[in-house]
Amino acid sequence: MLRSIRHRGPDDEGFHTVSFSQRSTQVHLPGQSLAAGTDGGFGFARLSIQDLSEAGHQPMCSRDGRVVLVFNGEIYNAGALRDQLRSQGAEFRGHSDTEVILRMYELHGWDAVLAKIEGMFAIAIADVRTGLLRMARDHFGIKPLYHTQLADGTLLFGSEIKAFLHHPAFRAELETAHLAEQMMFRYTAWDRTLLRGVQQLPPGHEMCRQADGSLTLKRYWALPDAVDGKADANALRETLRQAVRSQLVSDVPLGTQLSGGIDSSLVTLDAARASTVTRHSFSIVFDDPEVSEDVWITEAARKAGVHSHRYLFSPRHFAEDFSRVTWHLDQPPGNPNTLAIDLLAREARQTVKVLLTGEGCDELFAGYNRFYYTALQQQHPALFRAGARLAGRSRGRLWRLLGQAGESLERQMVTGSAYGAAALITDLLPDARVEDALTRRLDHLAALPGDGLRKQIRYEAETYLPDLLLRQDKMTMAHGVECRVPFLDLQVAKAARSLPLSALAGAAYGPNARMRGTKRMIKQIAADEFGAAFAFRRKRGFDVPLASFFRQPEVRSRIQDEWLPGMKRRGIVNGSAVEALWKSLQNEPKGGKSAAEALWVALGLEVWAGGVLNFKSEIPLDS
Repeated sequence: MLRSIRHRGPDDEGFHTVSFSQRSTQVHLPGQSLAAGTDGGFGFARLSIQDLSEAGHQPMCSRDGRVVLVFNGEIYNAGALRDQLRSQGAEFRGHSDTEVILRMYELHGWDAVLAKIEGMFAIAIADVRTGLLRMARDHFGIKPLYHTQLADGTLLFGSEIKAFLHHPAFRAELETAHLAEQMMFRYTAWDRTLLRGVQQLPPGHEMCRQADGSLTLKRYWALPDAVDGKADANALRETLRQAVRSQLVSDVPLGTQLSGGIDSSLVTLDAARASTVTRHSFSIVFDDPEVSEDVWITEAARKAGVHSHRYLFSPRHFAEDFSRVTWHLDQPPGNPNTLAIDLLAREARQTVKVLLTGEGCDELFAGYNRFYYTALQQQHPALFRAGARLAGRSRGRLWRLLGQAGESLERQMVTGSAYGAAALITDLLPDARVEDALTRRLDHLAALPGDGLRKQIRYEAETYLPDLLLRQDKMTMAHGVECRVPFLDLQVAKAARSLPLSALAGAAYGPNARMRGTKRMIKQIAADEFGAAFAFRRKRGFDVPLASFFRQPEVRSRIQDEWLPGMKRRGIVNGSAVEALWKSLQNEPKGGKSAAEALWVALGLEVWAGGVLNFKSEIPLDS
């Protein structure tokens, strides 16, 4: 199981077994038989970032050997907590943040750990004194944590689902009830996955395995309720600077993932200003000038004074890396740029082991067009009601603008982040229960506090954002690179929830009004740093030219010779409908965007299913 995820931690590994009945733990060596009375164990693959010495080795034990901990992530306030714990009598062997968690647990208990630490994490602690196994995932879900309980009561958990495939008693079975959601949104939200019985621990949640084997789930954190505070751009600017500074802590080289957008550009600028070491940024560019952000990458890198590394993403990468990327992702890839992030991380690993990225800004500060339309409806409800009647069911631009012809605002919030239309999904999945998928999302939305834009931001932070973070984590950790997210610092999140609506999204006038009407305060900050043209340009969203890529010979051959035949044999989706999409794409040399998007989703599902549902371990159990 551990060997399957060694890419996440190529620097070191460790094993530790636990006996709750005998109230003992012990180091376990590969190849050894388990001692009598062993109830379970931890395996850990370490990516050494803080304290590269043996003092940072995991699994990490208390001095009396009765508490064992594994921890993936970074705790950015570990230094301050270490000083506090030392003043309270704690002794430290090294300076890793892992040991800070362990000493905090020993002195103050589990609740204090979750209340005090700030950062990104997936944690598991076995305490044989109490017979409890505790797990937690960070506030926003930056680090993944999966779990499943087998028929005999065995609990499996890990950072990646692929580890479960190597357990002799685990069987990978498709959860067909979630297929419609996957096809419509390109991911499954909250605790859901595409494998039956396998769940994600939701962001901001903890789980406890009791002594009797039962599991309890509890939420320990939620995005703060919104309050209308002061629109203070200077205060927000300093909060962001401090967040970036706090996330530069490392004993290994760092860089930034620079897309050319304003979010990653601000992070790159602040990291460069705060760092005294050689500065690097890493970017993906395309041959197609319609999607490449090369000119903006150049401007941001020049302003920050960083050494800019750029990598051309080509159809060859698409054809060669699609299957491997899908395997690492543990689910069908939602966004085609997932493959580009994989390329970036693979190349960046030659220079750095840590990347800072701008993810999270759009979700917390209302950066998407769907936020803009929600804000407009809140500001001008009568206009939208009247407009909806005029627009009717034309499905044209007026219909999209004016409240989607009378659909509830809540339904618009949910469908606004969907990629696939219901009719298309039912073509590909004849038995799809699209309304069930929408109802699950609507129920999630209804349970959240607030209304309008405030509620939508919370909904996106709990559904769409964790999937973006999972993509970042899996693609970077596939190459032993850690990804950090300064915009999801807890103080930045608190600041975002304290802004008035007018500082987030709303009506704007003049050229490119829609872009001026989203993420308003962040764009004001970006305009001050990079200029108005940089801050208010059309949002591209790191697009990959899918239709163009699908027509390239190296991609066409993989689709025709391998993926389409596999899809027909497997029968999860309607192979004839997919083949029709494929033919229409070949016959539309200048179009085919919708066909390309649908084909992408179907191919992703096929490649994922082919790797997981037919999985056979190539790692001998005695290795």
